Formats: sequence, structure tokens, C-alpha cells
Amino acid sequence: MHSPSICIVCCDRASKTQAEALARQTGLPLLSEKNDDFLLQVCFDQDRVSLLDSTLNTAIEVDFVAGTLAHRQQYGGGRGQAIAKAVGLKRGSTPGVLDITAGLGRDAYVLAGLGCRLTLVERSAVLHALIQDGIRRGREHAASAVVLQNFIKLVNADSISYMESLERNHRPDVIYIDPMYPVRKKSARVKKDMQILQRLLSPSPNPEQLLITALAYANERVVVKRPRHASPLGNIKPNTDIRSRKTRYDVYLTRPRPDSSSK
Repeated sequence: MHSPSICIVCCDRASKTQAEALARQTGLPLLSEKNDDFLLQVCFDQDRVSLLDSTLNTAIEVDFVAGTLAHRQQYGGGRGQAIAKAVGLKRGSTPGVLDITAGLGRDAYVLAGLGCRLTLVERSAVLHALIQDGIRRGREHAASAVVLQNFIKLVNADSISYMESLERNHRPDVIYIDPMYPVRKKSARVKKDMQILQRLLSPSPNPEQLLITALAYANERVVVKRPRHASPLGNIKPNTDIRSRKTRYDVYLTRPRPDSSSK
């Protein structure tokens, strides 16, 4: 059941078929023009898909071509980044990663740019449509096309059901989890894109179950992204953690690599 405060708006004839398909899938109303009576509006306009928040007067979209992601790909520190160390990227070792909380695809794109093959699982059909559109546009630009075409696969599914459907020989080396951080009640500085995502997505009713399931299906490790000073997800203690200035990556080893002793 979706909130009546969300609608789909299609102002672009070329996108009408895609907008109608999303409306059928989600049961959301489809309008021909923007309407501020709706808090969130999925807008198909000017050859792109965005999510508009009427109260913030701000729209978010997935962009792999410009902005922070393009800058991070070029200047982000390569395999020396905390996230790269957390998933086990090192010389001669480039794990396959299953990202079961795709979000806006930012961390996945960073890892794919470093050579990891990523499968992104996103349960929200709306967010899936935004990521899919970002991939489509990104494939039209040389700087991002190779990564998006060859290293990223996107799936619209429930994460736990998806993991449980994996055959043993298709299980990933690493499962990556970035659960939505809790709302900081005393802070007015939560980034607008995160505010919009929090309004769109209902929190997982049992986020620790994501970790428990992931531990059963990752061949080598599970990585959970947390605020630097937050408790571990489900209070399940990791084997180790990798920290950056604001973020901590909790690492749970499920099986050591065969060559780990020789590295």
C-alpha cells in the first residue's frame, strides 16, 4: 500500500510508456502535470526521471556523469578508500559484490569503478526507476559507459528473497549493506536528498535480519556501512572495522580467502 502523497508525473511524450508501466506496477496515480498537493512526485521530464519533494522544493536524480560521483571516481583515492579496503580490494583480488540496499547507487558505482562487478538490489520500484534512468543516461557518456555497461547489474526485488534464491555457485564474494541511518531529531542539517529518501522509503522492519541472511549467503564477507559512532547493526559484533572521518564499515568474515595467508 503506497501513501496517497506520492504520484507520477509525465510531461514527456517519449517517456509515457515507461511512466505508465511504473504506475501499473506501483498503483500510484499518473498525472500529466506537477501538482503540489502531492508531497513526492516522480517526474518523467526532459529525458530524465527525478523525484521531486514539494515541501523542500528539491528534486533528486541518479547522475553517474557529473557532480560528486564523477569527482569521486577521478579523485577519490582509488583502492586506498575505506570502502575499498572494507570489501577486500587489493592487488590480485577484486571481489564480486552484491549491494542489497542500492539507495542512489553511489557506493556501488565507486566500487564498480575500481573493478568490482556489482549487482544492485533495490526493493522500491520508484528508486529502481531512478537508478535505471541514471544508468541509461550514464551509458551515453564515455567516462561512465564502460563501468555501467560491464560492471553493474540492477535488480528490483526484496533483498532477503533475492539472497535466498541464489544458487550456491552464484553466491557473491561480498554482500554490502547500507541501512538507512536513523533520523537525527535534533539536526536540521540532514542532507535534502536523504530527507527525500527517508520520506519515500519505509525503514526495514528488521534490518538486522538483512545481516543475518547476508552472513549465510556471502562467500567471503559482509560489509555494513554505519555512522562512525553507531552501535553495530543488531548489536552483532564484526570481526573488524574500517573507518573514515564520518563513516565506519563493519566487516564480518564468513570464510577467509584461500590465499589470505600468503598476501
